[in-house]
Amino acid sequence: MVLSFPYMFRAVDTGLRAIDVRTLTEAAQSLGAGWGTVLFRVIFPNLRVAILSGVFLTFAIVIGEFTFASLLNWPAFGPYMEYLGATRAYEPAALALVSFTLTWSLTMLIQYIGRGRGTETQVAGTR
Repeated sequence: MVLSFPYMFRAVDTGLRAIDVRTLTEAAQSLGAGWGTVLFRVIFPNLRVAILSGVFLTFAIVIGEFTFASLLNWPAFGPYMEYLGATRAYEPAALALVSFTLTWSLTMLIQYIGRGRGTETQVAGTR
């Protein structure tokens, strides 16, 4: 489950950036909607595609890990950590911390690289 968080975060983040949440929230509240109505009848329906994209991406990664594990006759990451937990004391905790740190570090690196140079656009022939 921890490995799926970065994929879901990026999908939902992209979905939130695609819609104008502030304007939609203010419009719903000006019509008398409460926070529950704003979330479940305004924001979540607009994020449905982004959430489904994250779910399908996570599902594809899980199926890919299962396929590699079954083809290589090697246990997947979760069962391997469970096996280590049954036989050793400190290695599973260290492995979990390393994998968690690596996943979040790579996600932050992807987000930093994907930011771009900003919103300035230069028209050809100017300057």
